[in-house]
Amino acid sequence: LQHYFIQSNLRQNMIENTYERKRRSISEKLSAIFINFAKNYTRMMDRYAPSFEIDEEFLKHSLAEVHHYQDHHDIKESLYHTYHPASREIPRDPMTRDPMSRELLSTRDSAPPPPAPRAGSEPRSMLSPRPVTPPRPPRTVAETTATTPDPNETDCCAELERSGVLFQVDPASELVYSNAPPKDKGDSMHSNIKGGSVDALIAEATIYRDTEFVQTVVFTHSTFITTDEILKKCILRYRHFARSNEKIAENCVKLFSDILGNTWMYLTKPMIDLANEFIQLLFEDKLTDQAVTLQSTLFSQFQYCKEHKCEVTYSPATSISSDNLSWTFLLKVKPRDVALQMTQIDFEKFSKIKLCEILTYVKVPSETTSPNMCAFVTHFNSVSFWASSLILRRDSKDDRQRVYRRLLSVMEHLIKLNNFSSAFALFAALVKTAVKRVVSLSSKQEKKLDASQTLMDSSESYKSLRSALKSATPPLIAYLGLCVADLTFLIHGNPDTLESGEVNFTKRHLTYTFMNVVRTSQAVPYNIAPRDDIICFLNNFNDHMTEEEMWQRSEQIKPRKRRN
Repeated sequence: LQHYFIQSNLRQNMIENTYERKRRSISEKLSAIFINFAKNYTRMMDRYAPSFEIDEEFLKHSLAEVHHYQDHHDIKESLYHTYHPASREIPRDPMTRDPMSRELLSTRDSAPPPPAPRAGSEPRSMLSPRPVTPPRPPRTVAETTATTPDPNETDCCAELERSGVLFQVDPASELVYSNAPPKDKGDSMHSNIKGGSVDALIAEATIYRDTEFVQTVVFTHSTFITTDEILKKCILRYRHFARSNEKIAENCVKLFSDILGNTWMYLTKPMIDLANEFIQLLFEDKLTDQAVTLQSTLFSQFQYCKEHKCEVTYSPATSISSDNLSWTFLLKVKPRDVALQMTQIDFEKFSKIKLCEILTYVKVPSETTSPNMCAFVTHFNSVSFWASSLILRRDSKDDRQRVYRRLLSVMEHLIKLNNFSSAFALFAALVKTAVKRVVSLSSKQEKKLDASQTLMDSSESYKSLRSALKSATPPLIAYLGLCVADLTFLIHGNPDTLESGEVNFTKRHLTYTFMNVVRTSQAVPYNIAPRDDIICFLNNFNDHMTEEEMWQRSEQIKPRKRRN
């Protein structure tokens, strides 16, 4: 019984905080919850109290909380007379205006009398009524934070909060525009949004479903609110408009599903609990299709996490020993065929990257939070080291020249295939000082290398490469180093909030724009048939030397001239 009352006391504290912020905003349903609890608790006490040891001091302290509700005298009187059955006279207080409370109070007299105490047991002492105390002083910020309700109790929160921008149809008043807000709502209006409160941005994302605006909120929400909180706010907004505005309610479900579908690495138990609660709520509201869709999204996150947390390598269908394929195999196959197989391997890894991983990688590179992103970066370095090692391991100068020419041709075909990632990796290998000093290039090879160098030139912030990426049509594999550099400058060089304190949405929109280049590249896959012999020869690019070993081998081939 004490545990049962503790749970009620927590709810009382939560309601008390709400009263101090917004008086007289409590709903009739919540009043009924308290009165019903008081009646049920009293009946349990009358039946079971003689056989249990009840801490009377604790009970007095808990019941004293009732008298803090000065603005709701009807609740105080109802609870008092419910806990004191001997007091049958209910004062006719003019403040008792709640129709549901009057109805509940009228049914109290018809309740059956409590059973007589068992023989030999002492009658339970009645708690004397406590005089009405003056209202408590306002709580400090620290006290308010300490008594914040449990995030999982969304039912209580939905009943307590019925005002604020989250429950407004149009949150335009809480948004900051770079120009005057447009009169006609449409896709173009969101380009003028400069910032706004968190609730206003969430509410705006559930009104008109502008794809770019919604995706910006979905993929960058972690920079201004936790995923648990934004999912919770979607449920609260849905509950408010489930009966009054079907379109907004439907968009709340879509936003919830979009956010849940892009949080696979951060799928925590609170998120699962919120998703299950929302699914059950949709079934109760007879929205079967949306409930099934959301349930499928939740299930797919488990499957995706299970498949992508393990290391996946592109292996041949048949067993071909790589020992039987020497470096001369590279000279026998066509450079385009090698470029095609490299592109297929790259896209297998590139397509697994989630946009949320890129944002996390820019902040703190970690294999735990960004496994696919880290795996692709490692793969990029492996391709570059593999190409350099393939040249440096040749003993004769002619063999090194032949391998260098073939890799140069492969790089040209990679550029034609819009595989800018491996093309950049091979270019970095061919211009590496340890490699270039041990080969002699013809004038024709110099021209080819200069043409590639013009594309990969870092001057003017990779102007040529940006132009090539912009003009290329999918399928393509973007160079992630460029995207990471842009995001690093944007995130660390711009404030998160405006001067007025609202969320800097312009920064989030630019962040999404940079990341969307990767998403566009992933949309169209390559249709390349695998060749087991080439895949086996490449051996997932694992056979390479370290940076230090490359320099040692380069100096072994061509020792440095020592000064006297």
